[in-house]
Amino acid sequence: MRRYVFPTLLGYSVLYLIFQVAVAYQIARIPTGVFYLLFGLSGLVLAYWAWRLLPRSSRGLAGLVILAVVPVLGAILPAWSSWLPLAGVFIAYAGARAHLPESDAAAFWGWVFIWPALAMMLIWNIFPSLFALWISLFDRYNFIGKSHFVGLQNYQILMHDPLFWKALSNTFWYVAFTVPLGILLGTLIAILLNERIRLLGLYRTIYFLPYITALTAAAAVWQWIYHPEFGFLNWLLNTPGLDWLHTPDGVIALALKPLGIKLQGFWAGPSVAFVAIMIMSVWHFLGYNVVILLAGLQSIPTQYYEAAELDGAGWWQKQRYVTWPLLSPTTFFLAIIGLIGAFQVFTQVYVMTPTGGVLNDTLTVAMYLYNKGFRDSDFSYASALAVTMFLVILTLTLLQRKVLEKRVTYEQ
Repeated sequence: MRRYVFPTLLGYSVLYLIFQVAVAYQIARIPTGVFYLLFGLSGLVLAYWAWRLLPRSSRGLAGLVILAVVPVLGAILPAWSSWLPLAGVFIAYAGARAHLPESDAAAFWGWVFIWPALAMMLIWNIFPSLFALWISLFDRYNFIGKSHFVGLQNYQILMHDPLFWKALSNTFWYVAFTVPLGILLGTLIAILLNERIRLLGLYRTIYFLPYITALTAAAAVWQWIYHPEFGFLNWLLNTPGLDWLHTPDGVIALALKPLGIKLQGFWAGPSVAFVAIMIMSVWHFLGYNVVILLAGLQSIPTQYYEAAELDGAGWWQKQRYVTWPLLSPTTFFLAIIGLIGAFQVFTQVYVMTPTGGVLNDTLTVAMYLYNKGFRDSDFSYASALAVTMFLVILTLTLLQRKVLEKRVTYEQ
């Protein structure tokens, strides 16, 4: 139990420092009185707990007194005093160091070096997420005027919002199209690039170049490619005037129309405009998939292929019975990462179709969230959208892990 004393005190002092900075610079509207009370009581409890477990010394007692007293008086002390609890931890450690085992000292200094990065993650990821959940419970929170606590009202409105369901269906089609196609094409190209051919390094560079190109620049170039009058694609296909990015007709409905089958709504499929954006997205992220899959291919021992050749297996049999099973951990990783990233698609959609397309046929959840927050200044509803999207992504990720992980083959 004593091993966890100083890491706990260190974490407490860092959290108190972050809280004091947020209060001093008015970064967020939070109930400061409640937090001061919470930190004050927690500091007293932790200091007493540490005093019971640590070796007794005058320096140790002085450090724990600083740790306990400063948060209690935090509301009336100057801003620079926020560092005192952290200093108190080091003073207490200096007093107890001579009596601590080497493992306890190593654990303390390990946390000292970890906390700066962990604090940045808390500031830029964890706390904003919790704050988004908090303001989603208010009415039209915009950081300027007053807002009122409304509980789950924003979520009730969201469940009956046709634009949300439209954006969610569009995002679903984007995930269903780009993630499997990106992995399939990436696997085929990675297998070809894993062969011993001339100019192999050049080919690998060419396939990775689109990924390191700025997404906004790549989207702007593809917007020109899809231009109805001057676009390269219409010139190549000899279809002048075809406006790829402003055609709202669903591709499945267009494919089945000659057969007399009429589809509407979700079952009509993604629009022509959205499919054009999907193609651009697959092209842009293909290089990343190829590099990851190529690393997975090169980790497969050559002995398996040699054994397959001795058994008379051809090229296709080796890919099916050796490459694909042993590459499954890599494809599983790409499927998880791809689903999470695809549900957050925004940049290329915003650059190529800033208004969300004709009849909102390219509107995604991330773009709808952006419009609500930064166009309509309704950060409460935007936060409700963000929380809902998080829950959807979490649910699908856990479901994906439960279904796909059973099919993953790990080399023993």
